[in-house]
Amino acid sequence: MDGEGTEKTRTLKTAGCGTQFSRNEDMRGREDKIVVGRKEIARAGGITAALGEALSLAALRMTPRAITAYEAVGSAPAEEDGCAMVVQIVVRDEEELREAMGAGAEAVLLEGVSVEEARRLGEIARELRGDCLVEEEKI
Repeated sequence: MDGEGTEKTRTLKTAGCGTQFSRNEDMRGREDKIVVGRKEIARAGGITAALGEALSLAALRMTPRAITAYEAVGSAPAEEDGCAMVVQIVVRDEEELREAMGAGAEAVLLEGVSVEEARRLGEIARELRGDCLVEEEKI
């Protein structure tokens, strides 16, 4: 959350094993991010399982639309489809980063790493997925 109060965080629960995730909303009440933290990873049994649950939850929030197979090929979901929700997972080292990226992470939050390590991990993340959003935890 930023210091100006433009964002609020709520908790939501998945239907699966009951793991709870943080959900950020902007000022208009639109959800923009699901944050998978250390507690959620532990509850789900690991990074891959927690990320899978969060991605499933994000997919459930999308609004399906009727299109043909020809229209679907190469098309990216539009904002009105509900795809603006990003799933961000907290990682602490290269091993966790690589596991998260292998499980389909589109955004990572680097926790407890030095500036040099954050730079290195950011480069690895972008090598694995060019559009990966990499943020550092602000202490």
